[in-house]
Amino acid sequence: MQTYFKQVDLPYSAQQVFDLVADIESYPRFLPHVASARIRQRSGNNLWVEQLVRVRVLRLRFSTKAVLEPWSQIRVVCSDSPFGTFSERWSFTASPRGGTRLLCHAEFELGPAFLSRMLLGVMSEALNATVKAFEVRATQLYGHAAAAL
Repeated sequence: MQTYFKQVDLPYSAQQVFDLVADIESYPRFLPHVASARIRQRSGNNLWVEQLVRVRVLRLRFSTKAVLEPWSQIRVVCSDSPFGTFSERWSFTASPRGGTRLLCHAEFELGPAFLSRMLLGVMSEALNATVKAFEVRATQLYGHAAAAL
């Protein structure tokens, strides 16, 4: 099992950052590797999502279940990963410098060892790009300073 961990402090409220990450159907507008994202079903704070992701030459279609826990975390589990297992947790906590600490923690197993070694760099690259894109999108939506801290 591989793990990925990335955190970034943003000068916005937890609600603002949470709402940004929870706006799954907007992902194709600002996440370069997400070709489509569609919520198939909603039930309370549970979302079942279909996504098409393109990373380098790969195009992967898969489904996830996202559990929204407003304004503290979003848990995502892939229900039909093309290569193995995948889970992700986004958490939103107070940053020591003010604003919100956005944390992404992912665990994944990409199938056979040869495939796993080959795709590990691709997965890390995609997850890094996702966190960076959330930073850029937050600035576009909320400006350089938080309005609601």
